[in-house]
Formats: sequence, C-alpha cells, structure tokens
Amino acid sequence: GVAAEGIPCDFCHKIWDVKLDPVTQLPHLNMPGVLSYEFRRPPEGYQFFAGPLDDVAPGEDTYSPLQLESAFCAPCHQAIFWDTVIYNSYGEWLESAYSDPQTGQTCQECHMPAGLTDHFALAEVGGLKRDPMTIASHKMLGAMDLEFMQEAVTMTINADLDGEEINLRVEIFNDNTGHHIPTDSPLRHLILVVEVYDTAGEPLELLEGPRVEDYAGIGDPGEGYYAGLPGVVYAKILEDLWTELKPSGSYWNPTRLISDNRIPAMETVSSEYTFSSPEHEEAYITVRLIFRRAFIDLMDQKGWDAPDLLIAEESLTIN
Repeated sequence: GVAAEGIPCDFCHKIWDVKLDPVTQLPHLNMPGVLSYEFRRPPEGYQFFAGPLDDVAPGEDTYSPLQLESAFCAPCHQAIFWDTVIYNSYGEWLESAYSDPQTGQTCQECHMPAGLTDHFALAEVGGLKRDPMTIASHKMLGAMDLEFMQEAVTMTINADLDGEEINLRVEIFNDNTGHHIPTDSPLRHLILVVEVYDTAGEPLELLEGPRVEDYAGIGDPGEGYYAGLPGVVYAKILEDLWTELKPSGSYWNPTRLISDNRIPAMETVSSEYTFSSPEHEEAYITVRLIFRRAFIDLMDQKGWDAPDLLIAEESLTIN
C-alpha cells in the first residue's frame, strides 16, 4: 500500500513548521528527524494540505512559504548519533555559498526543479494549467539519477612526458553541488580510477602516487573491485567502536570518525601520479570518477543490486 512508497505525499504536505536551534540553525541535538517537525493533523472527516502555491482557494489546501525554504529539509538531512555527525547535507549547504539568500540556491531548486510541466496533475482528474515555473518536479533528483549526478562536478586531467616518466594531475571541482559530494549516507563514496596503458594495452607502472583503498573492493577490476589501482576514494569513514569494523554504516551503534576527504561545495581536490613511460611509444590515459552507493563488501554480503554510476570520464593520449 501507501507505506511501500517510503515518504508519501502526506508526510511533506502536512508539515507546518520546523524547529531549529536559533544559534546553529540546525536541529536540536535531542530532536532528530521528525521530532523537529510540527505536523498538522486534521480531525476525522476533514483533510489538510500545506503547499507552496500562494493562490490556493480557501479550504483544506493552505499556502506555506516554508515549503520553498531549505530549512524544510533540515530535520531529515542532518543527524548526530552518539555525538558523531553522521550525515549533514543541510549543514554542509548552510556553510556553503549556496545558502546566500541573494546568490545561492535552495535544496528544492536543485532537487525539485520547476519548469518541467504546466500541469500539477493530469487534466482528466482535475489538474489545472499553470505557469510551469510554479510547479516543482517531484522526481526528487538525486543519487539514483545518472544525468543529475554527471552534472555534479567538473574533472580535468593534465599530463606531460618528462624523460622516462609521465606526470599526471587530476583535479575534481565540486562546482555544481550545494553540499559535500558524496553526501547523506556515509556508505556513499566516489572512486577515482586512473589507468595508463601502452600501445599493447599493458598497464604502465605507477612510480609515485596514491592507490585506491581496500574498501573499494579487492578482486577483479573488471567486476568493480578497484583496490590497489592508481587513484583515490573520496569518502567519510566511520569505525564501529564495539567491533572496530571500518568502514561502518551501522551508525546507530557508537562510531567514531576515522577520516573524511569528501569534496565540499565550490572546492577542488587534486591528486598527482608518476608513471613509467613506454620507450618511443604513445601512452593512453583514462581517468574515471565512479559513484558507489555502498561499500562493495557490504553490497556483496547483503545481495544489494546498486550499479555504479560513471559520473565523469576523461581520456588523453601522450607521446
């Protein structure tokens, strides 16, 4: 039934207020999730819907400007468990230039863009034609949408041949995301894979530079196990205090933060590599940035089917 939808229409459209700490502008520590929302529950036989349209007729539908503000999203997208910040998309947005009321963007402007349709419902069931810019998309664009994710960052590569070595620099600019990337669930991570081959298709030796960490999967790279290859994993790594398992996604247990090298909004990260050069031959460079929804060992254990998303790829030939 309706419960299978997860967050149904009724949840968001019965929110009337959000209770945030006036100093931090974040949810109070003792009021995570729904505890920071004020809901309106109509009496039996009546209905109530709060929404962002300011021209609704008097009745059960009510205009709520809160639904156009990022604060509306705060309670579900910021949480601290056992004194450890687990997910903080709203706080990351708040600390970024995107929160500037004059030049920034709200969560809704990115994840629920307007202008895609001129009807809020099908005409045969009473949908009225409206200015498309007043109708927000309810596709909830996010980590499941490949095109949306491919617009998140800009990746550039620069390489030069210095004697018998190839020097390569990879930069990732988080220029189109209003929070860290990746964000929300600490299981999410980005895998940067750098591959340099000779004309015979043989990989060239990495002389200096980082290698992909073990939690990207030990095994066949062709099957998505990239550990040991040249590259970097951008992730928030938690350790379970009881089991010492890391990375851990069981944040309902006490955890501690081990590392966090995710990319904040409007910031650039870079990594540098030195490869051996094939004598008197061309070298082919391919750099991929892969978004993965959970660590591969956990996905294997659970049998989750969550394909990787290739969100950026650049290639270069050098001789």
